[in-house]
Amino acid sequence: MTKAGFIASSLVIALVAVVVCVRLLPRYSGTGLGQAAVRAGLLVGSQVLLLLALLVVINSDMQFYSSWEDLFGADSGTVRIADQSPVAQPPPAAPRVRPSHDALTRRLPAGEGRLRVLSLRGSRSGIGTRAYVYLPPQYAQDRSQRFPVVLFLASPRDTILRRRLPELAAREIAAGRLRPEVIVIAPTGPGCVDVPGGKQGETFLSEDLPAAVDAAYRVGTAPGSWSVAGPGIRGPAGYCAALLAMRHSDRFGSAVFAAPSLTPPPGRLYGDSRSIRDEYDPRWRLRHRPPPPISVGVIADDGFSADARPPMRAEPLPVTAAQDVPAILRWLGTHLSPGSRP
Repeated sequence: MTKAGFIASSLVIALVAVVVCVRLLPRYSGTGLGQAAVRAGLLVGSQVLLLLALLVVINSDMQFYSSWEDLFGADSGTVRIADQSPVAQPPPAAPRVRPSHDALTRRLPAGEGRLRVLSLRGSRSGIGTRAYVYLPPQYAQDRSQRFPVVLFLASPRDTILRRRLPELAAREIAAGRLRPEVIVIAPTGPGCVDVPGGKQGETFLSEDLPAAVDAAYRVGTAPGSWSVAGPGIRGPAGYCAALLAMRHSDRFGSAVFAAPSLTPPPGRLYGDSRSIRDEYDPRWRLRHRPPPPISVGVIADDGFSADARPPMRAEPLPVTAAQDVPAILRWLGTHLSPGSRP
């Protein structure tokens, strides 16, 4: 559903339908019932095809669905309800990873690092998507070095083209305000809830995506060497960032998110279970679960930070930080550990 050929075909079909509609309408301008039905069919058909083509383009940008199976809910997986010690089991198959280039990756100026697109399908969740990986210039200079990781949850196209995250990160690193780090830009289309009998969004973001990055690049694997950012005031990114840090502190040692985004997504995502929904509510977890050993920056704080208890540390951030990419990266950079596991 996100391949260039399919997108182009959808647009061509929609445009042809509109042209055919415009050319045929004058032939059926009569007042009879049959001609009125033909006019209605032409108008409705062309508009439906045009709408579908626009939805395909939006899906390609936002990565809501990566396949027809994904769209119609054919993915399935094991449901993890609450935090608990993992049961011993054979390691999953290696993630299917394919680093490559596209039009977005070629926009980064020479000398500012490299940008790669990572196509993957999770071995645990079965979810497939594309993420973009920024590699700082230092990545190619010292092949023995491992780098900390920032997982930036947002639309890749918007983050790369409008917010210019790779260029801003390169500028901050060159000025010495930010340590060299790998930045993974991933969409939140899969969500971040493991739906009973449905899409396993949390497993994808907390296990499959990090495993793919670990396999493809030299990144830190010690606790605290990953952080996650979801700076949007609205939308799922902030909620997902908070959830990943609070439920998976063994991987994500720090996070930045906006307090207004912390409401769990609506719908029948929790198997009609109030207890499962509570476990996916960051505010409920803050009050009823042991605090995780993480540091969080809370944009537009509404009291969330005041409820944090050690070893969790929370710092209010101004609402302007939601649009200040360098400030977000600098804050996370001060809480990242570059070390690897022994």
